Amino acid sequence: MHHAEAGATSGMVVVADSQSAGRGRRNRQWISSPLDSLTFSLLWRFPGHSNAPEALSLVVGLALQRALQALGATTTVKWPNDILCASRKLAGVLIETQPGDIKSAVIGIGLNLRLPPDMPDEIARNAIALDEALPAASATPAKEVVTATLLSHLSAMLSHYETQGFASLRHEWQMRHAFDGREVVVTGGSGDVAGICEGVSDTGELLVRSGGVVRRVLSGDVSLRLA
Repeated sequence: MHHAEAGATSGMVVVADSQSAGRGRRNRQWISSPLDSLTFSLLWRFPGHSNAPEALSLVVGLALQRALQALGATTTVKWPNDILCASRKLAGVLIETQPGDIKSAVIGIGLNLRLPPDMPDEIARNAIALDEALPAASATPAKEVVTATLLSHLSAMLSHYETQGFASLRHEWQMRHAFDGREVVVTGGSGDVAGICEGVSDTGELLVRSGGVVRRVLSGDVSLRLA
């Protein structure tokens, strides 16, 4: 963020081998370790005519899902931007816009390469790493290969988004959404919402049918509704 405020060029990447205060959405702790995690931030400056940052988190999640698929992992997206494999979290995203310039975004990515042995049980049981997400016969690619693959797909997706907006990617995103058509509960927004997930709008809002009405959810945490 300091580099962005100092005028750094769009496309600048900062990779952290380790983090002393990793965090995700809603200031949750993000655990990483030098050998087991990939954590980096990407500065992207959008032109004034683009719709950014509208639905940007969904666009980033879709780019990561495409990249991981290219590496051989079968994954899905979870609104707004988590990457899941076998219903467990493989990667997360934190997007922050530059103060006074919402067209400049710092896109933070955290990907589990391996689950560290000292990861707390309450986190580990809901997490998965790339070495487990890949087919059994596949070796986990080097961190540099994973980084390059993710950045390549992010660059292509963000460039497309600049000119075409999220509406052109909406159908693909919904096809890859883990909870589409399922009963969900959204918490932490303007109030809990329970109902059937009916995809997302052209602007990235989650659509939930509740009580015969489709509600548009701007923010919150989504989980499957238990029977």
